[in-house]
Amino acid sequence: MQKNKIFLFIIIFFLIPIFCAFTQEEIAAKYKTAIGLGMEMNMNSPENFAAGLALNFDYNLPIPIFAVGLNVTGSNNFADISVLELSGMFRWYLLSRESKGLFAQANLGYNYTDIEGAPVAVISELRGGIRFPLGRFYLEPYGRAGYPVVWGVGAAFGMCFQKKTKSKEPLSGEALAENIIAIFEEHGLSDATVEMTDEGIMITFLNIQFMPDSAVLHESERWKIQEIANILRRIPNVRVQVSGHTALAGSAESMQRLSRERAENIASFLVVLGAVKAENISTMGYGGTRPIASNTTPEGMAANRRIEITILED
Repeated sequence: MQKNKIFLFIIIFFLIPIFCAFTQEEIAAKYKTAIGLGMEMNMNSPENFAAGLALNFDYNLPIPIFAVGLNVTGSNNFADISVLELSGMFRWYLLSRESKGLFAQANLGYNYTDIEGAPVAVISELRGGIRFPLGRFYLEPYGRAGYPVVWGVGAAFGMCFQKKTKSKEPLSGEALAENIIAIFEEHGLSDATVEMTDEGIMITFLNIQFMPDSAVLHESERWKIQEIANILRRIPNVRVQVSGHTALAGSAESMQRLSRERAENIASFLVVLGAVKAENISTMGYGGTRPIASNTTPEGMAANRRIEITILED
């Protein structure tokens, strides 16, 4: 009967963290590995009160509330007995999704001592503590108890290492154009077109709204430029040309000036958003000299009022 209770306890102990792990909303740890150095006080018996140094290494599993690792502890009882402990560990972060906070830990390994004739002992212990994140570093007080350690308390200070990810090759040419089209379709940008030209990829915003007779972009249109900025930020050393166009309304001089100012305003917005360096962007104002539709209908005039953003090919 007693054996059945122990067996049931072990099953529950391991099933609860697994259940918690699969019910988390986020399962991506901020870092993959960590290494730390600590100091502790421990006691293997009433006569063996000792102090020591501990080296800890842990590796986050794909489910980041779990970790495995190694613990190495060397201690001395201030007299003539030194002990070296080598153990593997399995850790469960009880309340966190990101490998931090309160944890429970099980260790299993070997205990070596310099007492002549002393056999190598098996380490079997439980640990508990809390990991406080400090940016890329952490502070971790803990306590432990088990065999042959009666108890131990300590604290470790360590560094976390980010998970390495393979860098993707930057998109260019037709692949980049297709990617932009997919983003536009996803966000319902029906008044924007993408085409390949001799200069590069030209993105055209038809009937983009500015304040009347002004170069100030309408507030409701700003998100369109922000979407372009998100794309441009992914392209290293991107070079861009912004061209402004108007419908035939007013003098040629005023249309040319207004189209230039609108292009400059869009270019400045892209620079402010961090999408492109100021030295890598140029502007042109064409007024109404390059219509793409008839200026005799409202629909045609709306199409001619446009901004073209060209991602220049190297």
